[in-house]
Amino acid sequence: MENNAVKKDNRKALPKFLLILLGAALFGGVLGFFAGWMGYSSVSDAVREVLDHIVSRFLPWAIPAVCLALLAESWRRYRKARELFEGWDGSNEEPLETADRILNWSLLWSSLAMVLNLFSISISSYCTLPGSPLIVTVLFLLILVLTMLLQQKVVDLTRQINPEKQGSIYDTKFQKKWFESCDEAEKAQIGQAAYKAYNATAKTAIVLWVALVVLDFIFGFGPLPAFTVLLVWGVAQTAYILECIRLEKGGSR
Repeated sequence: MENNAVKKDNRKALPKFLLILLGAALFGGVLGFFAGWMGYSSVSDAVREVLDHIVSRFLPWAIPAVCLALLAESWRRYRKARELFEGWDGSNEEPLETADRILNWSLLWSSLAMVLNLFSISISSYCTLPGSPLIVTVLFLLILVLTMLLQQKVVDLTRQINPEKQGSIYDTKFQKKWFESCDEAEKAQIGQAAYKAYNATAKTAIVLWVALVVLDFIFGFGPLPAFTVLLVWGVAQTAYILECIRLEKGGSR
C-alpha cells in the first residue's frame, strides 16, 4: 500500500518536474545564444566599461553610506527597545515581548550592514580615485567597530530581558552557549528558522550558479565565482545531512 502511494506521488509530480526541466533548458539555450553573441560583440565591452565605472567610482562610497544608514536604523530600534524595557512595570509581559521583536529587527539591520561592509573592503582595490583605498579601509574599520558595539548592546539588552540567556558576543562559542541556554520552544523556532535559511541558501545558490555560468560566456572571468557558489552550497548540503544523521543516531527529532 505504501509502495503504491510512493509511485502515485512520483507519477503525479514527474510531469511538472519534466516541464520545469524543459523550460529551464529552453531558457538556458536562449541565454547561452545571447551570451555567446554578446561575448563576440562590442556589447560586452560596453557593459564591462559601465560596471568598471560603477565598481571603481560609485560603490566604494555608496556602500559605506548605506551601511551607516542601516546602523542608524538599527540604533533607533535598539533605543526604542531599551525605552520599553526601562519603562516596564514588572508585571505585564507585553512590553518585553515587543522589545524582543524590535531587537530582532535591530539585529537584522546591523547584520546587513556587516555583510555590505565586508563587500566594500573586497572591492576597495578597484577604486581608482586618489587615496580612496585608504579611505575605504578606514570606513570599513569604523563601520566594523560600530556594528560590533551595536550588536553587543542588542545582545546585552536581550540578556537583560531574558536573564536565562548565556554568552558574550565576543566569545568564540557564543552561538553554542546561546543555543544551549534556550528552552525547547525556542530551540524549535531556531530549527524552523535554520531550515528556512537552508532552503533559501539552496535556491539562491542555484540561481547564482546559472547566472555566473551565463555571465562567464560574456565576460570570461573564469570558473572560480561559480565554483565558490557551489562550494558554499555543497557545505550547506553536507552539514545539513550530516547533522540529520547525527540527530537520528542520537534519537533526536
